[in-house]
This record gives sequence, C-alpha cells and structure tokens, in this order.
Amino acid sequence: MKQQQGFTLVELIMVIVIIGIISATAAARFSGRSEFDAQLTRDQAISVIRQIQISSMQGQRTPLNVSSQCLGVCDAANSETDGSLRQSQTNTEFSLVDGGNTRANLYFNLLGQPVNTSITAPKLVCTNGCTIMITAQNKQTASICINSQGYVYKKKDKVCSK
Repeated sequence: MKQQQGFTLVELIMVIVIIGIISATAAARFSGRSEFDAQLTRDQAISVIRQIQISSMQGQRTPLNVSSQCLGVCDAANSETDGSLRQSQTNTEFSLVDGGNTRANLYFNLLGQPVNTSITAPKLVCTNGCTIMITAQNKQTASICINSQGYVYKKKDKVCSK
C-alpha cells in the first residue's frame, strides 16, 4: 500500500489557531500604550482625587492642585512620590474648569464637597460640576467630573451633572 503524505485537517486547524494567537499578541504589542494614556491617567487621577477627598474628610486640609504639569498634592520639590500624577510620569497635561472659570486648586470640606478654600467659612464650588481635562501627547482626551456633592466620576456626556 502506498503511504500518503500531507497534513490532516486537525493539524491545519491547529496551525491556523496558533498563528492567530501569535498575531493577536503581536498586534497588541505594536499598538503600544500611547493609545490608552489619557484613559489610564484618568483612572489614576480619579484615585488620587478620591484619596485627597478622604484625607480632607478626616480633617486634613489637603488641596487638590491642578496645573498643566501636575494633578494632586504637588509640592515644590517635584517629588515623584507625593500623591500626585505628573506630566513627566504620565505624558499628559491637566486642566480644571469650574463652569467657565479655570481653577488652580480645590479643597474638600468634611462632607467631601468641593470648596474654594480651607479657611473658615469656605464657599461651595462646582455647583454645576467641575471638569478636569486630561490631554495626552497624542491629543487624545479624557475627562473627570466632580459634582457639587463631591462625587468623582469619569465624564461620559458633554456636561457634568450637578
């Protein structure tokens, strides 16, 4: 009897599946992290903001500083471990808008609501919602909202809710 040479259908399917897995992994490596910089930084920023809010609710008057270079507890020493996100770490820029007014920082009162200062008789801000814009180097943007009661969330619509 003559022996046939060739591949079985099972072998061909297995090779196709393995090539598909390898190509999917390689394609993910080629896309890189830069496509997700804004979204990743937004998620990190929400954590930083909530931590500052919790500290303020426990009686520590910690400001939420927002500048193009830094978001969080930004000190002059430019420390990388001070509870902040920096442009040098994230390749993104930050800006805070309260209504139409640009702000440099926010404080939170003991109820977690955003206020304008840590001194006595602070005034509530973000009555129409504050927006923190995050812009990555590739011009992708992501937004965070802080409503008047202090709820911090990622922005899905064009406006922040009250």
